Amino acid sequence: MLKQRVITAAVGIPLLLLFIWLGGWWLGAVLLLLAAIACYEYWRLAAAFSGSNRIPTLIAGFLYICLGFMAFWGVRALNGTIWLLVLIWSTDSAAYFVGRRIGQHKLAPHISPNKTIEGALGGLLAGVLLGCIYACLFRQVAFGPALAISAIVSIIGQLGDLLESKIKRMANVKDSGKIFPGHGGVLDRFDSILLSSMFMYVFLRML
Repeated sequence: MLKQRVITAAVGIPLLLLFIWLGGWWLGAVLLLLAAIACYEYWRLAAAFSGSNRIPTLIAGFLYICLGFMAFWGVRALNGTIWLLVLIWSTDSAAYFVGRRIGQHKLAPHISPNKTIEGALGGLLAGVLLGCIYACLFRQVAFGPALAISAIVSIIGQLGDLLESKIKRMANVKDSGKIFPGHGGVLDRFDSILLSSMFMYVFLRML
């Protein structure tokens, strides 16, 4: 599983960074495709748990997904994409490895049994550290705002991860899809980014 995750990341990350660098219609087309796949994944998940509230559940989920990818586009327009990705990827990676190494106390056992408080704190520390370094060095953001934004976005990213885990738990599935070997579907890979993009866009507009 770890080998698959590494291989997929080694291919997927450079491709994503390429489209971010290209911007314009290149990035727009990729985000539109990802949003469409994510909506399809959510439609399949919602079918398993929505019951009589199917239509409102679908509308809410589709809006969330579309707003998340639109916010990501907005973050790119404000030249904050790399800062966002540094935050989210460092948070996710540190939370995963710290949790596996020293995790003892469950963070949300009824939502995501493998996540631990130690992992969450390790992810937060890594996100704040690397996020602050990037913001201060490459975006000339003052230390105070860089620290606050990095901490909030790191936490929001982890909440986005838990939100998607809750949806999968309700649907009784492990992954939202299989498009990314070792990672699952689009929702599995972009769960942290969707929610955090909305907040990052607002923060960038305030700077």
